[in-house]
This record gives sequence, C-alpha cells and structure tokens, in this order.
Amino acid sequence: MQELNNKLKKDFNNRPLNAIRKKAGIPYGRSVEGGFVFHDLRHTFNTNMRKAGVPESVIMQITGHLIREMFDRYNTVDSRDTRQAIDQLQHYLQNKNIDQKTFKINAYL
Repeated sequence: MQELNNKLKKDFNNRPLNAIRKKAGIPYGRSVEGGFVFHDLRHTFNTNMRKAGVPESVIMQITGHLIREMFDRYNTVDSRDTRQAIDQLQHYLQNKNIDQKTFKINAYL
C-alpha cells in the first residue's frame, strides 16, 4: 500500500496543476494550513454549482453522485448561505403578512 501511495504522490508531482500550485506558492496537503488537495476542486465545483442555482439532481448527474449523502458531503454551506436563507424567510413572512392583511381588507369590500 505504501508503494502505491508513493507512486500516486510521484504521479501528482508531475502533473501541470501541481506545477502551477508550486509557482503560486500554494502549499500541498490536508494537514498543512491553507494546503491544497486536488480533490478540493470537487467540493468547490459542487458548492459553486448549487450557489449558481443548478438543480441538485443535475449536479449529482454531472459529478456522478448516486446518493444524496455523497452530494451533501461535497456541498459546503457557509455563512452567506445561512444569511441568504434567513433573508428569504424574512421576505416570505413579510409578504405573507401583507397578503393576509390584503385578504382581510378585500373580504370587507
């Protein structure tokens, strides 16, 4: 197994993306603060597609995720997502109140 890991590391070190990473001064590895791992791109793609409004079923088709749990593993929810959800709820509740008041007024006309 160690031999396979060494081969994979050697193969990665010869890839163009790794050369770009080195030139940009981006560290490599999960255990390194700010470290880049090629697989991080999969998380980024999944999250950005969702934020762009692409339906989750379409994202799953593109990424090959067959079960919801895998989609969720690669999808990152951040503070902007939670803020947007709260804003959407607030907007909904405000419009709901307006609609209810309008309904009550129209009922008397």
